[in-house]
Amino acid sequence: MVERESRYDLSAILKAASDPTRRAILTMLAQQGPLRVTDIARQFEMSLNSVSKHIKVLESAELVQRRTEWREHLIEVQMAPLSTVDEWFAGLRSIWALRLDALETALEDPEMTDLSFEITRAIPHPPEKVFDAWLNPEMLVRFMLPGPGMTVPEAQSDAKVGGRFRIIMRAPEAGDLPHEGEYKVIDRPNRLQFTWNSPYSQDDSTVTLDFKPTDNGTELRLHHIRFPSQESRDNHEGGWAAILKALEEAL
Repeated sequence: MVERESRYDLSAILKAASDPTRRAILTMLAQQGPLRVTDIARQFEMSLNSVSKHIKVLESAELVQRRTEWREHLIEVQMAPLSTVDEWFAGLRSIWALRLDALETALEDPEMTDLSFEITRAIPHPPEKVFDAWLNPEMLVRFMLPGPGMTVPEAQSDAKVGGRFRIIMRAPEAGDLPHEGEYKVIDRPNRLQFTWNSPYSQDDSTVTLDFKPTDNGTELRLHHIRFPSQESRDNHEGGWAAILKALEEAL
């Protein structure tokens, strides 16, 4: 799993929180508010110097900070770095969920799982920009174009896990073709996964997009599984290839 860039050091945070004394100090500060070092030391059977060393480790991880009130130096807990830990665990949960989804799909209908394809395209833009385009309705109307002469008169996106999207593709002869689905994974800018329901797809077929940074921009890998027939699979593969080309042009 690629860790997202953060201003906080995840390794320093986990190391600081690995010690039970330091965890107890953080809990105390969260419950009681800012305290003097001497007040903290009274709660532990150790020297003032030992407690000070623990506090320095917490300071290095930016989990606490010192502030001055009059002549007193107070230690105050900082909650913002914990978001880095939350994001890391969320990424682990997403990977585990993907493994369980893949297992469930294979157990339910291995024959349909075999009908899948993968497309990779190099796009000369950073992963964040490429990723965001898939969640932006204004961008979706510009590149969700799987065939010549097609337009997208409507696109909606509730960009959250469990949220849904809806895209109306208008074909010259077939008319309006609704496409919709549910977001399963939103791991910016690494992975996006959603179900894909259309007049020509298997119910709850799944599309997974992986965004890999390169020296020249982004390597975008699209993996689509579950189709009612080989013909449907082949048609979707051609449609997605056209969409990825249109995406690059729209960006």
